[in-house]
Amino acid sequence: MERINSKRDAGLGILLTWCVYIVFALFTGWKDYGLIAKPEGYLRWTLARLSTVSIWLLLAGLLLWYREHPVNWRSFIYSSVATGIIAFILSGSLVSKSVNHAVIAGTILFYAVVSGFLCVTIRNSKIAVFLGLLLFAAQFVLNAFAHILFGVFRFH
Repeated sequence: MERINSKRDAGLGILLTWCVYIVFALFTGWKDYGLIAKPEGYLRWTLARLSTVSIWLLLAGLLLWYREHPVNWRSFIYSSVATGIIAFILSGSLVSKSVNHAVIAGTILFYAVVSGFLCVTIRNSKIAVFLGLLLFAAQFVLNAFAHILFGVFRFH
């Protein structure tokens, strides 16, 4: 599955994912996620969302750059699918009924793609599936922590 330009293609994919996520984050709002709007917190909420995805994609880019292993698109796909499935299953219990389902599907897609890029240099696809599941949990926890850190959501 290795091609001569695979690392370059994966790097461009990471950059494209980041650019598309910026647009996605700017055009989705509180109501899309079934949340009560807090106008004074919208910028902080957007920054929290952008910072978490940026950190994960930066990590994916660094792994791609520094790891000696070739790009394995099968691992990318397996990790993405595993992440997407677990996120879809859990979303039924995590989101309210008033959500925009297209936005939730888009969010799940971004979780899955980020997970895939983090696993794109994993040689064994079965390991990538397991890592995809762990990475979803890690992404979810970091995302929640960033929202708390930015003061968007509070622990009470």
